Amino acid sequence: MNEKLTTDEKLIAAIAHGSIVANGLGILVGVVVFLTQREKSPYAARQGIQAAIFQLLGFIAMIALWIIWGFFYALTFIPIIQNPDLYQDAPPPIFWVGLASMVIPLAFMVIWGLYGLWGALQCWRGRDFNYILLGKLIPTNWT
Repeated sequence: MNEKLTTDEKLIAAIAHGSIVANGLGILVGVVVFLTQREKSPYAARQGIQAAIFQLLGFIAMIALWIIWGFFYALTFIPIIQNPDLYQDAPPPIFWVGLASMVIPLAFMVIWGLYGLWGALQCWRGRDFNYILLGKLIPTNWT
């Protein structure tokens, strides 16, 4: 634990990571934290930019996963469109597989969000939090 950090620094860093619950708006929170804290607190600034980049990457991946899922789910309607008489009572089994595959983007959203909240908790405790892979790319000193 870093004893030199003030409560405000820890809180601001935690808010940057915790704003992941606001989906796209959380990216802006991280950027604002970075811009307002880069002269005052290198710790909070680094956590803010790291949170913003993490949330941006997650947002892009989430949109991509939903688009891919939607495309493949739409394909499950082809048998219904081609043979509507055959599927008047129930859709084909592939339809249910496509519907159930919705779990993939949903699970990604939950895991990505929980990892961001874990970062918020670590910052609130005053620990230097680094996302896997991403944390090594962000410089530790902004001056």
